[in-house]
Amino acid sequence: MVLEDYLKGIHKSKGGIIRSFLKVDNGLISDISFSGDFFMFPEDAIDVILARLNGTAATEEAVLSAIKEVYGSEGIQSPGTTPEDFTISIMQAVGGK
Repeated sequence: MVLEDYLKGIHKSKGGIIRSFLKVDNGLISDISFSGDFFMFPEDAIDVILARLNGTAATEEAVLSAIKEVYGSEGIQSPGTTPEDFTISIMQAVGGK
């Protein structure tokens, strides 16, 4: 992945920094990744969130809904970091075009 081609967002949550890197095509997230110093359990939680976000509309409402859905279905725990924190990082990237 060549990050120069990606939109970038960053947000500092109580649980750590969340960096988002994404591409948006026709209003939909076509590729996304996260980095930072936050923690999530179970270990594959971030992969499930990323998979769910691919193809999601790049709007605050759609992104937050998708992330909350995965948190609930996967029983995700992320001390100090919420679905809203991930959404803020993503929306900064989308707004930073």
